[in-house]
Amino acid sequence: MAKIAPFRAVRYNLEKIQDPVSVTAPPYDVISPALQDDLYRRSPFNLVRLILGKIEPDDDAANNRYTRAAGFFRQWQDDGILVRDREPSIYLYDEEYQAEGMGTVVRKGFIALARLEDFATGMVKPHEKTLSGPKADRLQLTKACEANFSPIFGLYSDPCCVQEALTWELKKRTPDFEVTDDDGVVHRLWQVTDRTVIGRICGLLENKPLFIADGHHRYETALNYRDFRRVQSEGFSGKELFNYVLMYFANMEDQGMLIFPTHRVVHGLEAFRLEPFLTELGVYFEVEAHTVDPDDADSRRQARDILRNKGENKPAIGLFAGGRTLYVLTLKDAASMDAFFDEKTSKALRTLDVSILHRLVLEKMLHITSEAQEQQTHLGYVKNFDEPFSMVQSGQCQMAFLMNSTRMVQVRDVANAGEKMPQKSTYFYPKLLSGLVINPIVCGETVED
Repeated sequence: MAKIAPFRAVRYNLEKIQDPVSVTAPPYDVISPALQDDLYRRSPFNLVRLILGKIEPDDDAANNRYTRAAGFFRQWQDDGILVRDREPSIYLYDEEYQAEGMGTVVRKGFIALARLEDFATGMVKPHEKTLSGPKADRLQLTKACEANFSPIFGLYSDPCCVQEALTWELKKRTPDFEVTDDDGVVHRLWQVTDRTVIGRICGLLENKPLFIADGHHRYETALNYRDFRRVQSEGFSGKELFNYVLMYFANMEDQGMLIFPTHRVVHGLEAFRLEPFLTELGVYFEVEAHTVDPDDADSRRQARDILRNKGENKPAIGLFAGGRTLYVLTLKDAASMDAFFDEKTSKALRTLDVSILHRLVLEKMLHITSEAQEQQTHLGYVKNFDEPFSMVQSGQCQMAFLMNSTRMVQVRDVANAGEKMPQKSTYFYPKLLSGLVINPIVCGETVED
């Protein structure tokens, strides 16, 4: 089953970096051009220069965002901005944040290396589809820098919360690294070198499968990089560092584990008319019209509550196409979805809100093909519940589909069935911060037994 190992992380030298928030960054795939500019301004040593460097007009094969990242990575180590820990360690990582209706919440986990496993083994289970473009981009970066800059977000199941009990005392001491990000999330990191504790934590996961919560593109990139390095290596042992990847491990049963929805917005459809569309929807859904004031926060909050309540027992999707009406679409009969999925498709995937939206509504009714969906032609993704209302009202898009959160049991069931949800079906909040630890894939080094 899963093989976990400690490692010697490269970390920012806090004797030379006075303000940790100036050098950390969110994951590369949520960094907008505006945020990229801002991160560049914060510090000449911000991690954005490594994970998402700027593209310059005169870039070529010898000088580009990847070669510059490799140069920065080497130089920062030479200058002592980044230093490598002396002992193999695991790193406890807590994120404290405010959740609506719950107050202060802490998600607890740890960072270590995970042995790379092909998905066919069933030891590591994905739940979302990936795209070729991001994987090609990440592979070029990994080849140039020979490092993992951001951890994969992995999940395991432990109702007894053994890891949390083992490390509770260790986290009474002052964190080795603490920073509050732009969203107000407090990130705390503790290095653990005690071999007994490390052994017990690693042993805890050795009989458990791992589920990828976030970082599917990076995990598949790590598999491709492993295969690339294997061909070049003589005397392959399986313990080389390129056989492992940087991963954050969190317990599915942790009360701080929350999944938020990602909403869909549709634009650029020619000859679209709402009334015929509503009639077609009525064949498969109960269509209820609710009054909403798109400019009023309380009204939008009430709309979200209505959608949540409708989705407790059946798949439910919100549709806003302008004006003051929110249509709540509740699936009439789960069996009606059988016609739109392969007969081997599990019930877990056939009755998932996002699957129904993508396969039935977007593809069959609105004629946005699966290829167009992957390329985000006519389709966009928005995480904030309020933003789709303003996008429709301003004419930025024609309609918005408002989603409920995918539940953890649904993630587990789809992954266990060996299937994948549509892209951006889950949004695990908060995101992991990049820049806390880096895994250098050093040639010639191996993991400890």
